[in-house]
Amino acid sequence: MIKLPLIDRLTFLLERQFVKGAGFQLLIVAAAIGLISLAGGIAVHWSGHEDGLSESIWWAFLRLTDPGYLGDDEGAWRRIVSTFLTLSGYVVFLGALVAIMTQWLIGRMREFERGLTPVSLRGHAVIVGWTNRTVPLLRELIGTQRSRRRFRLTFGRRRFQAVILTEDVSAEQGQVLRSDPWIGPRARDVILRDGSALEEEAIHRAGCLNASMVIMPTGFGRRTGLLDVDVETIRALLSMDAGADQQGLARPLVVAELQDARRAEMARNAYRGPLELVASDQTISRIMVQTMLHPGLSRLCRELLSGLAGNELMLARADSLAGASLQELASLGGQALLLGLVQGEGPAARVTLLPPSSTRLQSGDQLIWLAQDPEAIDVTQHRRRRRVSAARQISVGVRPRAGAPHRLLILGWNQRVPRLLAELAAHPGQAFEVDLLSSSPLDARLRDLERYFDGPAPVELRQHEADFLLSGVLESFDPGRFDTVLLLSSDRLGSEEEADARSIVGQRLVERLLERRAERPQVLVELADSANEGLVQGIRTETLISPLLISHLLARIALQPALGLIFEALFGPDGPEIAFLAPRDFGLTGSQSVGQIEQAVAARGGLLLGIDLTARQRGEGLCLNPTPDLSVDLDLPVRLCLLRPGISNGTH
Repeated sequence: MIKLPLIDRLTFLLERQFVKGAGFQLLIVAAAIGLISLAGGIAVHWSGHEDGLSESIWWAFLRLTDPGYLGDDEGAWRRIVSTFLTLSGYVVFLGALVAIMTQWLIGRMREFERGLTPVSLRGHAVIVGWTNRTVPLLRELIGTQRSRRRFRLTFGRRRFQAVILTEDVSAEQGQVLRSDPWIGPRARDVILRDGSALEEEAIHRAGCLNASMVIMPTGFGRRTGLLDVDVETIRALLSMDAGADQQGLARPLVVAELQDARRAEMARNAYRGPLELVASDQTISRIMVQTMLHPGLSRLCRELLSGLAGNELMLARADSLAGASLQELASLGGQALLLGLVQGEGPAARVTLLPPSSTRLQSGDQLIWLAQDPEAIDVTQHRRRRRVSAARQISVGVRPRAGAPHRLLILGWNQRVPRLLAELAAHPGQAFEVDLLSSSPLDARLRDLERYFDGPAPVELRQHEADFLLSGVLESFDPGRFDTVLLLSSDRLGSEEEADARSIVGQRLVERLLERRAERPQVLVELADSANEGLVQGIRTETLISPLLISHLLARIALQPALGLIFEALFGPDGPEIAFLAPRDFGLTGSQSVGQIEQAVAARGGLLLGIDLTARQRGEGLCLNPTPDLSVDLDLPVRLCLLRPGISNGTH
């Protein structure tokens, strides 16, 4: 046993008292003041001071605590002692006292800033975690009047308030919210609370069980095991479920993101309340595949998923319209397109897109509209016909896709690649030939695929190990011979900026190699930060900002839970699909009104969604839900955006 010197033991004892808080620190300072006063009083008393020892100690205490007494004493010794006491008072009495009180006050302010007090709200929204999805998600929920109105209609609350549960609350996060143009005007309605969803105390602190809805996003940018992030989400669901039982409270709506779709059943078993799941690997992969098959779809997804501007999918109950046909409703609608209906509720809900126009509504059905203004979907307010709707019948037979394999070059690797390959294989009638080029070790990739599929990949896949940013690597693969070049956002880098920098430089290299080719492949670039989108430019080049898409989808589903089924039906591998076709495919030429184009598309069993003017290269883009009287010159570069029957019937 090592014996510590006396000074070390005293220092250790003093240190143990200081860490107990401001109260013990003040006691130590008070003891030091008493000892110094005692020593000063004794020193003066021994010098022949006429007063008693107690008066000398009081004299020393006054000099220690009040510098104003300096200069009132006579005699060299008394002045020396008085000067020492005054200097000690500056250090011990004033300095230490101010330091302790300042440190205590800063600690208390930091504690208040972290938000450790449970909120006293009811019917609010809770966002669990501060990730690259949090701010875009909050914009969708609070940024527009129609989103706040939809929250009031869905949950019966007059005011939208949100609580963000984050593991490290800071003033910087509050400044981010206040400086955002969409959130800033209502930043006072957003409350930050410190804690993790894994802590039961933090769930209570954010008032999750008293909330109208709880949204659990995850994040991109840092590579973690597929299971790890989802286990945290499932653990939080278990805590909320158990807490509801203990407190006898109703379980709120939870919208949770999973990074691996295979964990969905586990998550549903963990929470017995209303639960909507968004599997990010499946969702992003499906949008990627659909965009490969139908170039231009990324622009449509951006508008459909965002409620900040433009058209969006809306639901309206049809209880008062039971017995009416869909053709009658489509004719009576304002500036809105009727896409289909949702029948039933909860787990038994069923989405039907492009139903026959003769279909008649039943009580409890919900109509699926594409509109910009919520008032446009209130058919009871429209007494005169706005659109002339053609009868649409379900197409018979199977519409074949192109027989030639779709040649795909994937540049990069991330944890969603196995799911992407699974979605490629899930499309009937379309074969894919995939070349994958990445600097990630080939052995590790093969192991990931083997574990995911319990065997080889379900598509024709050739893997290569090389850094495509190095000189001569891309040239050897000749990107021009592929139908699509896909640049994936890496999850092995330390930040979103680094991942996007690699994707952007890779896209520029691809563009340089393709600049002299007449036939160019589609280039699809995945980004992690929307601020970098302006750096991606090129012919037939599209961007997918994965965190933004997931944020928008989480917000849409939180406000209208049935939208999850609708988006699954729209972007899934079977059923109706969104396509971009040339007017000549419908026998249309010359100048035609949108109403006439709608008639031609409906005659083939489809529904016109909009006009794609992007190819004109005049700053025009995709015009969704145009007015029926708009005239379009179809002899110019124009594509028709439509919803058409897919490989199977449109019932899910």
